Order: sequence, then structure tokens, then C-alpha cells
Amino acid sequence: MDLPEEVKNTLAEWGNYGVANSTWSTYKTSERLLMMCQRHCKKKFEFPMTTENVLLFIHWLIEIRGVKEGTVNSYLSGVRQLHILKGLGAPNLRPDIVKLILKGRKNKDKAEKRDTGDRRVPMTVELMKILKEKIRTWNQTWDTRLLIWAVCSLAFHGAFRIHELLCKTESFFDPQYTLLTEHVTQSKDKSGKGIIHITLNCPKEQRNGKAVIIDIFESGNSICAYKAYTRWAGRQVLIPGMPLFRLTEGTPLTGKRLNSILEILMANTPGTEKGVIRTHCFRIGLASELGSAGFEDGEVQVAGRWSSRAFELYIRNPRTKRATIAKKIAELGNQRGRKKESL
Repeated sequence: MDLPEEVKNTLAEWGNYGVANSTWSTYKTSERLLMMCQRHCKKKFEFPMTTENVLLFIHWLIEIRGVKEGTVNSYLSGVRQLHILKGLGAPNLRPDIVKLILKGRKNKDKAEKRDTGDRRVPMTVELMKILKEKIRTWNQTWDTRLLIWAVCSLAFHGAFRIHELLCKTESFFDPQYTLLTEHVTQSKDKSGKGIIHITLNCPKEQRNGKAVIIDIFESGNSICAYKAYTRWAGRQVLIPGMPLFRLTEGTPLTGKRLNSILEILMANTPGTEKGVIRTHCFRIGLASELGSAGFEDGEVQVAGRWSSRAFELYIRNPRTKRATIAKKIAELGNQRGRKKESL
């Protein structure tokens, strides 16, 4: 554009801030997948893309890559951004035929989910104890076993979305959205019991951009997250500015990697005959456990940081309320007996 250089630089900076880093990452993935699709179809897609090529891309994403309708829409947004970056303006990648197909795919996904049900098994205290024993006898290094148990126990007691704890990819991390070493601190309460303080810079439920601190309290029982974390962290050289949870070779532990590990460890486990254990099971499991223990709906919402209008009305001091509930959560394992274990 025929604009002064300083004007262009300023406008470019503002434009870059218009899209979050995580969204830029999705756009880059869209470009990579578009190239893979062209190789698979043995066809070069010219820009601006035709509706025919858009439909080929959608078919490839769903049939070959196995993605859902919502993910397809995210990738189409990425392709749209590619056009803009090439100076071609914003194309119409969703004409009526594309909208109809995506709506149909969305309805089909819903129908399949109704038929099969949600196969994720809520993680319970008893399943946590089984998982701990599976990890204890797992054929991996001691540091790896301590790492996996620390992440699992934190995910359960804090009702974390797994990528609040772990990286999404092994090769790239965004410091703004990744849990770094300096985001986790520890302290003691008046009785001398330990507390882990986990700062989330950009939690999903916060629309105002403010960080949230999650407190995990020491319970002393067999699934104590405080003990699990301190045993792992005490053996590590934790580097500021780096993802907190990394494997011994330095590679960040990802949600995808943890899912693969859980699939191996929890295969053929009693109680999982009709479903699977995945990372989200820790989050939904805590809600199930709290409901069984007699917690009120509002308390469950607070503990898991589920956003809703009722949640906003219920809480005036979210961290204080979460801390009170977290102390009760820490005692869940104690209510069902203790067992001496080595992890």
C-alpha cells in the first residue's frame, strides 16, 4: 500500500495483535495441511481457491485426517487468513454448498455420539489408585514414572484442562499460554501442610485476560498431588522460561503423549469396560466425585472453573472459595482408607 513506512509498521503491529499466538499456530497448521492435501490429491490449489478445491480440502480433512466439523471450520479460517496475507482479500470459502455439507457433518457427528454415548470414563479415587499402581510397575525410568503420576494427580485434584498443564506440541510452545517453571510455587499453611500454587496466565474461563491461581493442598493420602509433585520436582533441574513438565530428554510432555500413555496403562482395567481413560477424564471425574460426596452444584462449578451465569453470581472471591473447596477435595482420598505405596 502507498502509505508512509512508519504508518505501515504501526498498522502491522496492531494487526498482529489482532490474532492470538495460539490462533496464528492454527493458521500455520492450516497451511501445512493444505499442502499435504494437494500432495495427496496430486493437484495444485491456485489462490484464490475455487469452491471445488475447498470441497476437496474438506473431504480430505474429514475422511483422511478424521477431524470434526468444528476443526474443519478452524482450518478454513486459517486458509482465509492465508489469502489475506497474500494480498488477495477475504474470499468466500463457505458458499451455501459448503455450509450445507459442514452442517450435515456436524449433525452426523451428533447422531453418532448419541448412538455410542460419551465413552470417556470419569476418573474416580479408586481408579486413581489403580493408575498409581500401574505407573509404579510401568517399565519406564523412575523420573518418567514420577512425572506422569505428578501430572495425573494434579490434573485430577485441580480439575485442569490438560493443556493448562501440558504443551500442545513437542516442537513449539507459546510462553503466554504454556505453564512454565516459574508459574508454579509452593508454600505452607498455618498447620505446616504444603500448598502448590499454579498460576494460569490465560485460562479459558477468564474473558478479561486476568491470570488465575489454583491452589492444590497436601492431603497426605495415597493420591496426594502435593507429594506427587514435590517428589518429581525435587529430582529435576527446573529451568525458568521453559515448559514445566518435560521428559528426561527435555521434550515437553504433551496432552497427546499422555493420552497414549493412559491408553496403554489403563487397558483392560476393571471399571473401564464400556469406555476409555483419557486426559479429560480427570476433569469430569472430579465433578463426578464431588457430586457423589454431596457438594452443591455451585461448588462443583467453582472447583472446576466451569463458566456459567450461575457461576458468576455465586462467586465474589473466586480464589478464596476455590481454596476452601480445594481443602475438601484433598480429603476425598482419606474418606476411603489409606494405603502405603512407594510413588
